[in-house]
Amino acid sequence: MITARLQAIMNLIDTKTIADIGTDHAYIPIKLAMENKISKAIACDKNEGPIEIAKANVKKYGIDKIIDLRCGDGLSAIKEGEVQTIIIAGMGGNLIGDIIENDINKAKGSKLILQPMNAQYELRKRLESMGFKIIKEELAKEGFKIYNIFAAVEGTQMRKKNEEEYHIPTELLNHQLIDMLVAKKQREFNKIYEGIKNSHRKSDEDLNILKYCEYMLSQINKIESTYRKK
Repeated sequence: MITARLQAIMNLIDTKTIADIGTDHAYIPIKLAMENKISKAIACDKNEGPIEIAKANVKKYGIDKIIDLRCGDGLSAIKEGEVQTIIIAGMGGNLIGDIIENDINKAKGSKLILQPMNAQYELRKRLESMGFKIIKEELAKEGFKIYNIFAAVEGTQMRKKNEEEYHIPTELLNHQLIDMLVAKKQREFNKIYEGIKNSHRKSDEDLNILKYCEYMLSQINKIESTYRKK
């Protein structure tokens, strides 16, 4: 039930009350409740199907007094200040950013645990612009996939020194899974670069993207060579 990705998310939770947004089958709240690590959880999903399955799971383990299951989109199902930690995991980074922005006051009243499936770069920049600071980053591996997990709170984020730090933060350079993150970023930029390079017609925007990819690949290669020397 609990994968390495979900476990890494749970490892960043240090409060007794949580909301799990897009909870699906409520695996995280159920596990935390069974381990007596939380006193209250609000498990939210916009679809009734997952909520019904979650209800059966909660009843099965006898923790229905701890976990409150609610149907709602984004943060609409919770009240401002109702929980200390909000988890938003397993969604695209841009969608996570939208959910936070749409209910910014609710988000700023809690610690955020975020696990974007993509657009991590965009989410980091967006959090910064919305008045959040990332206080902890973690990586989790499942098979051949690598996942980024952020813990963020309201505050002023110190701006990164350069573009590449928004893709590969310096805080992760000593992480045991840094090789996988670097390889993932190299693949992402190579895919974009080769796709545009092999196209017959290139717009000015395409040429700018090519230059950006070339720059990023060179910087990521420097990052790789630097941490390998340590």
